[in-house]
Amino acid sequence: MNTPTKYLFAFGALITHTALIQFAFAAGVGGNWLWVTAGRNGAPDKENVLSLRANDSGLSGKISTPGADGKPTDTPIANGTVNGDAISFEVIRQANGTTTTNRYSGKISGDKIVGTIAFTRGGETRSRDWEAKSNGSRSEAAAVPPPKPGYNEQGYKIVNETKYKELSIDETEKYLAAHPDAVILDLRPPAAYAAGHIKGAVNLDVTDDDHYKDALKPLDKSKHYIVHSVTGHYRTVRALEYFEANGFENAVAIEGGYQAWVAAGKPVVK
Repeated sequence: MNTPTKYLFAFGALITHTALIQFAFAAGVGGNWLWVTAGRNGAPDKENVLSLRANDSGLSGKISTPGADGKPTDTPIANGTVNGDAISFEVIRQANGTTTTNRYSGKISGDKIVGTIAFTRGGETRSRDWEAKSNGSRSEAAAVPPPKPGYNEQGYKIVNETKYKELSIDETEKYLAAHPDAVILDLRPPAAYAAGHIKGAVNLDVTDDDHYKDALKPLDKSKHYIVHSVTGHYRTVRALEYFEANGFENAVAIEGGYQAWVAAGKPVVK
């Protein structure tokens, strides 16, 4: 074997070895990771469960945290990455018209993930230490199952699995021009609507599992509807599924929801 060939062979072996190490770390992150946060104002401590799954696009999963009633609340992670033994992801929550983002980063060390959680409070970026421990189910299959057909990895049903279309912001404006009497349905919570909304939009809160149909029942089936929520996920799909089941023919959804409208620089009112 001549010298250039030796170098090429060695370089190829190094690349393969690096890829195998990367794959091993990615596979090792899958599973359930636990940590406890102290309860506030005399409330009991809360056990958090982080379920992770490594895949071709990075890292997906969810955090399960007990709510005020003690029942677990699942929140999907976003923007997950795996780089060697380092992982990072975000947890984005919305409540009362406010969006909060916690940015997790850490390194896998044996049966632990050790790192920090960064967040913004009072306009100032802060961080605190974070350590999670594996509960022993360190297999990808045990972490997060593949999404069901018609659903994305965060568990949200895909709008286009209904018979209605998602429109880009430009397409939405064209639809409004073609149907000037169309009703814009803002499905966000009332506090979010009060903080800012598309001019002329009607607010219907469809968050409640037991009563959302009561909010939609009075709607006139003969009208055209433009539906949006915060980002166009479960509230939007919930309304469209109701429309589909009850014979509404003329409805569309804004792709990306209210956030996309604002990001495109379109006007809002209060």
